[in-house]
Amino acid sequence: MKKREKKQGIEELLVILREQKNWSCGDVALNLNKQMDNQDVLEEDVRKWEIGLKYPDLDMIYELSNLYQIPSDEFVQAKNNSFQNGLLSIQVIKWICYMLNLSIKVAMVLTVLAYILALVGAFLFFRLCTSMI
Repeated sequence: MKKREKKQGIEELLVILREQKNWSCGDVALNLNKQMDNQDVLEEDVRKWEIGLKYPDLDMIYELSNLYQIPSDEFVQAKNNSFQNGLLSIQVIKWICYMLNLSIKVAMVLTVLAYILALVGAFLFFRLCTSMI
């Protein structure tokens, strides 16, 4: 039985494309605003797309494909992959990433560490309670 490979989501695609250009999230927003009329893309919007708190709509996908010079169907497929990969199920971690300006990987590691500390604390509490009896 083959192990199912995780397909690249739109979050990863956007980060890779931005980093290839050596741009910050603010640079992406600035360049998108230059090429579009009557649109106000904020750095915050770009950060939310890269974390997966928010996804670009089809009009924005078209603008992103123009900005990065890649076919828009790659963005659409990556967006579909994000949904298939279940990235929407970890909203708490995504909000932590957004609020603390962390990557998803760092937030996941911090979450695992928090669970481990909670488990150790529960074990020590249980042991303390049983030694008092």
